[in-house]
Amino acid sequence: MRRSAALALTLMVCGMSACGSPGPAGSPEPGPSVAVPESAGSASADPALPAGWRWESYGGVEVAVPGDWGWGNGSQRLSQWCVGPTKEPMVGRPGAATLAGCPGGEPDPATLLANTGPVVGLDRTPDPDGVRDEGDQTTVRLNGVLVTVNAPAELRGRIVKTIRRVDVDSSGCPVTHPIAGDPRHRPAKPVEVTSLAEVSGVAACRFPIDDAGEGGQPRLISSLRLDGAAASRAIQAVARAPLGGGPDRPAECLPEASYGSELIVLLVTSAAGRSEVVVRYSGCDHNAFDDGVTVRSLTAEAIAPFITGPNTVLEFSGSDKMPIIQPSAK
Repeated sequence: MRRSAALALTLMVCGMSACGSPGPAGSPEPGPSVAVPESAGSASADPALPAGWRWESYGGVEVAVPGDWGWGNGSQRLSQWCVGPTKEPMVGRPGAATLAGCPGGEPDPATLLANTGPVVGLDRTPDPDGVRDEGDQTTVRLNGVLVTVNAPAELRGRIVKTIRRVDVDSSGCPVTHPIAGDPRHRPAKPVEVTSLAEVSGVAACRFPIDDAGEGGQPRLISSLRLDGAAASRAIQAVARAPLGGGPDRPAECLPEASYGSELIVLLVTSAAGRSEVVVRYSGCDHNAFDDGVTVRSLTAEAIAPFITGPNTVLEFSGSDKMPIIQPSAK
């Protein structure tokens, strides 16, 4: 079972019953430092991007979609198309799915717009590059990524034409990062977040943990970028977070799963140059903002700017983090 699936089960169990009161905040175990090569990139205007559209990044591939499309669980929307009435346009990434037996047919009902609504699904694939059409669906395999496009023919063609391979995406996030392969790592150039001045940009790069699949190193799940005043406010909120890390419940998980299934690396541009903050949030231990000098506790205010839109968190362990990661959930 993939780690993400196991953690999804943990979340569902914790969501249905109380998992105990929060334990004392802790700090992640010190780990080795590692550097990632400097990379340029920003969410500036791209001549290849249709007006009013935006880029979506996954695993070394970008695809453009209309700017008013939402985000969600692509596994649920495509494989479980017969469950749930909501079919608003969205970009979907892998997540836990129900196990309803949706009926088959010719063409495959999951390829029909009437069943799925407009959706661009992103996932990994071991299959070679190629393109396939069926029903209202075009699938493109590129660089180990499967892009599934269910949309009306004209719009589908426009979306498919934007699909491209990238090493650094339009938010400025590299496709791979050493910390994703070993979440014990800490930023190689430690810079205390409270010392950062003139913050002008933050790229929030979301990676799976130790889930390389067929392509070697773990690859980027999604990204977003904040610039100017929004970036400065977001980093100030991190700097205000309490010292010590957490919330953690190490007794409630196996050590090999304690970091969870994913993390975010913040690439911060400031008067100090580029620095990094690792955000660990999906496991039952080691949760923290980690700038390489100090660890700070997760708070709803501090993490919110980095887990919205394409970085919406679909799976995590521990109901104690629900008010932090999904404060609007009831």
